[in-house]
Amino acid sequence: MIWPFALGFFDQVRVVAAWCEHRQGYRHFRTDRIADLAVLEARYPRRRQALLKEWREIEGIPAP
Repeated sequence: MIWPFALGFFDQVRVVAAWCEHRQGYRHFRTDRIADLAVLEARYPRRRQALLKEWREIEGIPAP
């Protein structure tokens, strides 16, 4: 299961940035390679902004 928090567009590829429960880390997933999708009622216990901030720090991306 992944908890998406951002969608990026690069040339002709869309990428979802998400917290991956299986890998216990932040990962990037190309949308054209996602084979299955289930929208659940469950919500990640942390706020989206907290995930985005932590991801930026790990990736070395300065805050806007």
